[in-house]
Amino acid sequence: MSDNEREIRSVLYIDIGSVNTRVCLFDKNENHFSFHAAASAKTSYQQPDRSEYLGIIEAVAKLERATKRKFLDKNQNLIMPMALDGTGIDQVAASFSCVEDPRVAIMGLTQQASSANLRTLLAYTGLVPSVEINADDGDKISDQLDALLTLSPRIVLLAGGKDGGAEKAVYRLGETLMLACRSLPREQRPLILFLGNSVAAEQVEQVLSRLTEVSSAANVIEAGSGIDSSINGLVNLLRRDAEMMAPGIRTLREKTKSSVVPGAFAFGRSIRLMSRLIRRNQYVLGIDIGARRTISAVSRNLQLQMRTLPVGLGSGIREAAERIPLAKIQSWISYQIKTDEIRDYILNKSFYPDLIPANHYSAEIEHAIARCILQECKHASKLDEGCERGSLSTMLLSGALLRNVEDPADALRIGMDSMVAAGSVDYLLDMNGLSHAIGVLAHVNPELTSQIMNVSTYLSLGKVIRPVYNHDLKHKSLLTISLRDDAGNVRQYEVPPGRIYRIPLELGKNYELNFVKVARGVTVPGVKTWTPLGFKSGCLGLVFDCRKVRDGVLVTSKDRAMQIALLEEWKETLGKWTGAEKEPGNE
Repeated sequence: MSDNEREIRSVLYIDIGSVNTRVCLFDKNENHFSFHAAASAKTSYQQPDRSEYLGIIEAVAKLERATKRKFLDKNQNLIMPMALDGTGIDQVAASFSCVEDPRVAIMGLTQQASSANLRTLLAYTGLVPSVEINADDGDKISDQLDALLTLSPRIVLLAGGKDGGAEKAVYRLGETLMLACRSLPREQRPLILFLGNSVAAEQVEQVLSRLTEVSSAANVIEAGSGIDSSINGLVNLLRRDAEMMAPGIRTLREKTKSSVVPGAFAFGRSIRLMSRLIRRNQYVLGIDIGARRTISAVSRNLQLQMRTLPVGLGSGIREAAERIPLAKIQSWISYQIKTDEIRDYILNKSFYPDLIPANHYSAEIEHAIARCILQECKHASKLDEGCERGSLSTMLLSGALLRNVEDPADALRIGMDSMVAAGSVDYLLDMNGLSHAIGVLAHVNPELTSQIMNVSTYLSLGKVIRPVYNHDLKHKSLLTISLRDDAGNVRQYEVPPGRIYRIPLELGKNYELNFVKVARGVTVPGVKTWTPLGFKSGCLGLVFDCRKVRDGVLVTSKDRAMQIALLEEWKETLGKWTGAEKEPGNE
């Protein structure tokens, strides 16, 4: 009986990361799915004589002990489907980020048409082409061949020509690709995805399939062919490449008949789904800081742009040190530390990426690196101008470091200090690590996705409002605002300049914000200050960030003692979430 024919009562999501493999259990009770439990184990990727599947089984065994339920049989295989006594699982979905991003070459007829669409297609998975070959460039076949052999790509995307259009030019590109494949040993030949003229597809596949694996998908430049078919073809190819690098992924798929997709694609799809829930023309930004890489995904009106940076807080921390000046990292640490000590910590973490901070000193070093990584993502995603215009409405913070902070206020400060977004921004924290799961399950189990998205999937950290003003002017008060709660109680506040001003509110309650007075020369980009602004309070309430900003970056002192004093002041002003705020205060 297929999944569509039987009722799905229990779903297991598996995230195969570069350091840890994490499993999440979703159960259905009274016709409603909910997140039940999670467990993790060390990833067995690239471990001698150990399949990646063994790391998955170890994580599921920990889940068994945590939930007091049985999911594995005596042969250490997942029990499917779920039995009447509650043992087993009905459905499995997985994502992977353990495998390094493959080198990708794109080949098209023109840079403005087919190759441009191939770049757009790759952006859905966070990849950028390592080399681009176009028929209209006028390059000799020998030059094109040299470019391919020098790169030695693991994946080649070939496209060009509308149906009924050019064929000979496509064949010439196919000939270059054929010569490249013949020049490489079979184990080094790339996987090929053809997304061009459907008439030429049969001939291209017939010739190239003798040399390597070839698949085809919808024409990327044919109107009405739809992007979904092209994306599915690319995702399947990325999965096939990953299975060659990590055979345990194939074992999982064959044993469980699960849907397995790249982690970056899953994260991007969850951010795109969030943009459905946000008002039009507003950006949703998601940043996932992993061990090996960091993913930034920006979506507006269902249009998605993604970027992956080869920096992280595990094996990718060495790359972070190469891209980010140590003095910049030091400026975000609120105690005296030498740059050499920061370098030593980074080198040690690069050799032992699964180590977790042992105390608040080492944790603060990683928090400082996270701030710098977020700033890199801001620039890479070209969000500087959008942040100044107030176009960013929601920001999702994801990753093990942010999920495991001692207090949610730490995660909020990392986001505020890094993004420095003007206007009104809602900060969310993926405290259960479900952002990738939502992206995978959105396709295989829409019912589960819609139900868990309707509850508190993410922890709302709070609404942060940053007004824009000339810091040289002497304002006693930037804004006079009033807050009305559901009971009709109204309180009025004066927002001071130059610092963080927090109004603690009860978590999950609805409030109405009114701008009673806006000082001359003060604006709140993207916010209609002449109308009420309704919002639901996050755990840290309502925060006004009025600190001094220059060129999209917080202004700090070059003096080390002053830097430490400022960081301590900002931390103390924002405070911690005690979980007990019920009445507005902090006047």
